[in-house]
Amino acid sequence: MDPRDFISLALRFSASKNEAELRSAVSRAYYGAFHVAKQFLVDVGLRWPRKESYAAEIHMKVRHCLSQSRNADALLASDLLWSLRDLRNQADYDLDSPKFKITARATTVVRLAPELVDALQRCRLEPAFSELRDEIRRYARDVLRITVVDG
Repeated sequence: MDPRDFISLALRFSASKNEAELRSAVSRAYYGAFHVAKQFLVDVGLRWPRKESYAAEIHMKVRHCLSQSRNADALLASDLLWSLRDLRNQADYDLDSPKFKITARATTVVRLAPELVDALQRCRLEPAFSELRDEIRRYARDVLRITVVDG
């Protein structure tokens, strides 16, 4: 599945007036953005374990891998992912919050996900990509103890 399909769904839901759809839009926007970021890291050579017990850690490790570089777009992607995750947690768990009853607010949040996709696309541009790739691989391997493969 293409994780950007979650983002497309989030954009559709964010036009709703239904609170459940607005909250779901925020949630889908986060998960779409997370999976795009995770795939970006796979593309630079990181390999994630498939253990369920590791799943919660992956969310933080994806963000940390992006935040440990000097690349402005990777840093932006990390910040956007952090914001989306925080807002997703609020949308999913704080059902008393009035924050997600307003269509315009949900739309603003959901639009962070395409910004993240665009930032990661810019990260792929040379010559900066080679340096970013090396920084991410080194941090993932040496600090987070994530398996890194050549290729």
